[in-house]
Amino acid sequence: MYVRPVVDGKVLSFGVSGKLWKDALIMYDRETDSLWSHVTGTAIKGKLAGKRLKLFPAIHTAWAEWKQLYPGSLVLTKESTLGTEGTRNVYESYFANEGQLGIFGTENPDKSLPGKEFVIGLTLDTVATAYPYRHLSRQPLVNDVVAGQPLVVVFSASSATGVVFWRKVAGRTLNFTNLRREQGELLMDDAETRSTWRALSGEAIRGRLARSRLEQLPSTTGFWFAWKGFYPETLVWKP
Repeated sequence: MYVRPVVDGKVLSFGVSGKLWKDALIMYDRETDSLWSHVTGTAIKGKLAGKRLKLFPAIHTAWAEWKQLYPGSLVLTKESTLGTEGTRNVYESYFANEGQLGIFGTENPDKSLPGKEFVIGLTLDTVATAYPYRHLSRQPLVNDVVAGQPLVVVFSASSATGVVFWRKVAGRTLNFTNLRREQGELLMDDAETRSTWRALSGEAIRGRLARSRLEQLPSTTGFWFAWKGFYPETLVWKP
């Protein structure tokens, strides 16, 4: 998810170009006809080539998990003459075929992980880091430092949801522990003040830091082969 920029006094609007780059969708903006990578947010061709969109923090999760976090949430529907779009996964067979990487058959650039291993990808400054789901399933709460920045990665295996937060509040670096479910909600505590936090929204609900909120960092959920293809120098976190 990206913030749409203003160019020459106009907010850019985007569409799907029908083109692929590194097996990934290419967008175009209707104002300048520039082509943009939806993975990196960078314009790769056209008047705005080299410009980069600002990432907006988002969360890739299951509906039940989202509804638990935001019960009053609005839902986007896409009505058409054929019914409601998006009710069927047209890529279901592709997701099920572990040996097919990309639309035209791409080699896994790094076989240290299966090509279709899901990872949470993060870029800070010029440092790219991948957090594989298989490792997060073993250790779903990670206090980490990337490019000198203290962050925490939270993972819910039941809904395959991963979120990354900056773990500084009011100039103080927090360390998180005790990830658990209470009444269906994923919670964690910080060791410094023993406040309790909603782990997937970053909101403190009990303790000295109640009503404080962690800043969510933009991240990307995708296949390992794709992330490695875009960021060949990526680091890989392990427990």
